[in-house]
Amino acid sequence: MKRRTFIKNGLLSTVGISCLTGLYTWRIEPFWLEFVKIKMPVRHLPPELIGKTLMQISDIHIGNRFDYQYIIDSFKEAQTLNPDFVVYTGDFVSYENEKQFDQLNEVLQYTVRGKFGTVGVLGNHDYGRNWAEQDVADKISSQLEHAGIRMLKNEQAEIGGLNIIGFDDYWALNFNPMKVMESYDEAKASIVLCHNPDVCDLPVWHHYKGWIL
Repeated sequence: MKRRTFIKNGLLSTVGISCLTGLYTWRIEPFWLEFVKIKMPVRHLPPELIGKTLMQISDIHIGNRFDYQYIIDSFKEAQTLNPDFVVYTGDFVSYENEKQFDQLNEVLQYTVRGKFGTVGVLGNHDYGRNWAEQDVADKISSQLEHAGIRMLKNEQAEIGGLNIIGFDDYWALNFNPMKVMESYDEAKASIVLCHNPDVCDLPVWHHYKGWIL
C-alpha cells in the first residue's frame, strides 16, 4: 500500500493517515493513526449543518500487501467519532485477483457510516488491472452498496441539506464530470468527491467554488 488517508473534515474537522514509500512506510507510517481537526467552510451551508462533521476515508488498498487488520482496527476507532457524514474517495482495494473481493467484504463488516449519510466514489485501483476491468469495478461497487455506501458515478446526491457531487475515476473507464457539473446549482451547499487530484486542473468546474475531497 502506497497511500492511505482518513480525514474527518468537519463541516468542521479532519482525521488523517498517510502512507508513502520505502521502509518507513512499510513498517511505521502505515500503522500511524493521527487525528487532526480543521474548519471546513462551505458556501450556502444551512444553519442546521454548522458544526457538523464530515469524515473522509480514502486509499485503504485492501489486498495482499499489508495486514489489513490495521484498517479494521482503524475503522473501529473512527466509528467512535460518530461523524455526521462519511465520504469514501476510492482505491478500496489493490486488485490482483478475486481474493480481494473476500478481503474487502471482511473489512466492510466494520464500515464507518455517517448519521446523515455515507457516500463514495471509485479510484483507479478499483478498476482492476491497468484500470480497465469494468467487471471488477462493478463487483466492488456492488459490495460497497451492500455495505451501506451510496456510490456516486458522475452524479450528485443531496443528503441532509448537503449536496455531494461524485466523479468517477480520472484514469479509469467512465470519467465524465461534465455529466454532473452541467446541472450543478451554485446556490446549493456542495462538495465534490474525486479520487485523482489532477482533476482540479481540468476545465470542468464552471462556477463551482468549494471543497474537493
